[in-house]
Amino acid sequence: MKPTDEITFNTPLTAPHGWNAPGEPVTLYTGAFSGFPGGVRQGKVELTFGVKPGLKWSVELRDEDYLGLLPDHAVATVGRTLPAKFMASHRRNGSGWTQSAEAGDPDTPLQRIVAQWMNLPLSVGNGHLEEKTAAGVRRSNGRSLIEVEGWTVTIDQRFDLSAVLRTAADDTQSVLTHVMELKRTDDKPFSVAEGRDLLECLRVSLSFGFGRKVAPVLPVGYGADGIVAWEQWFSPLVDSARTSGMEWLFDASPDDCADLLSCAVRALSDRSLMGTTRLQMAMATQAVSTGFVEQRILAAAPVLESLAWSRLVLGGLMTRRQYRDCHAEDRLRYLLDSAGVPTTIDAAELPALAQYAAAKRIDGPTAVTRIRNHLVHPEVLADDLYAHKGLAAEIWRLSLHYVTLLLLHSIGYRGSYQRHLKLDGWVGDTEATPWTDPATAPAGPIPLPTTGRRAHPRRASQAPTS
Repeated sequence: MKPTDEITFNTPLTAPHGWNAPGEPVTLYTGAFSGFPGGVRQGKVELTFGVKPGLKWSVELRDEDYLGLLPDHAVATVGRTLPAKFMASHRRNGSGWTQSAEAGDPDTPLQRIVAQWMNLPLSVGNGHLEEKTAAGVRRSNGRSLIEVEGWTVTIDQRFDLSAVLRTAADDTQSVLTHVMELKRTDDKPFSVAEGRDLLECLRVSLSFGFGRKVAPVLPVGYGADGIVAWEQWFSPLVDSARTSGMEWLFDASPDDCADLLSCAVRALSDRSLMGTTRLQMAMATQAVSTGFVEQRILAAAPVLESLAWSRLVLGGLMTRRQYRDCHAEDRLRYLLDSAGVPTTIDAAELPALAQYAAAKRIDGPTAVTRIRNHLVHPEVLADDLYAHKGLAAEIWRLSLHYVTLLLLHSIGYRGSYQRHLKLDGWVGDTEATPWTDPATAPAGPIPLPTTGRRAHPRRASQAPTS
């Protein structure tokens, strides 16, 4: 570790809307509202931070408003330096909700965007921060500086984040945790659309990495003159600030975070994929904690199918007919073999599944696809799934393990990861991805799976090993 006098300390980015306590709303506007049939009203717009954060508006009602002059929906305008219009959905007593509001000209070139993050975890960055306050000097290693696809992304975390997250997790609340600046590495201007695309890439990829929905919020765009030229408010889709316990990305590894963002932004920006990677990452995030364990298994299944289709059909390795004529378990096994991911089942990690698979003489890909099929077509579900204690949870964990590694392999990620199957390890107990580990990386091309919808005998070589 470097002595303090050898460390370069940076001044933290300024958070445009300050910092809030867990669950505390942030007031975005107070003043005149126009657009209601009754005329101008005084009111405010807030971003609320409950279990489901959202944009709330309210106006001061007059006597005549109680006669029904406020409609169910109205296009309201707030009077600001940059007036913002939004669809005001009326709930009751002169208040309601809206999905989004935008201010400024979306065609104005921007020099930088500053946004704040909601519910990002405490992390260790690759840069240091220093802030002088009335109480003294505060320092931290909470800056992450990442260059990705021609962009410089700077993310600073608030100094009191550790205490704030403890409170937010106890109350399952949301809170502003970080402030971020986006700009071109060459300092050239960029469009609002380009900035929005990058914000979306960061939202999707970090949600995938941390196993729960996080989001950048309240972006503010500045022109070359340093004046605000564009701003957007919206209701974010996030999970509470508690940790999921199933994040594969270690939050104290800035190199892995940088590798993820570089690979993800490249993949998410690939127009030839038409949103495929975005959907895969979003569904992989859903598979971590959505509903019952059976729902999580079913959330993981279409990601595996999408990855197989993208690799085999869109990648030109199979025709559509050949793909249809190939068993799902064989397609999955091919993807796993190509990435160096073992298809055997470790009895120490998945004891119930290992016992089930040994009795059936099947391997991991067959077990995952078979249980998924039984959930969708439940002819023998009670005997084949619920008769084995712990089997459903272990199938989910193995499915999530496959989804995570195959998705990372598809975008070219080469960093480390936290293993979903390892329940007795420590936080930060990471390992190399199988395709980068010489012990597991494929030595050569993997033969394509055979086609033909005929029943094939289970091979002894498929039997799992403990």
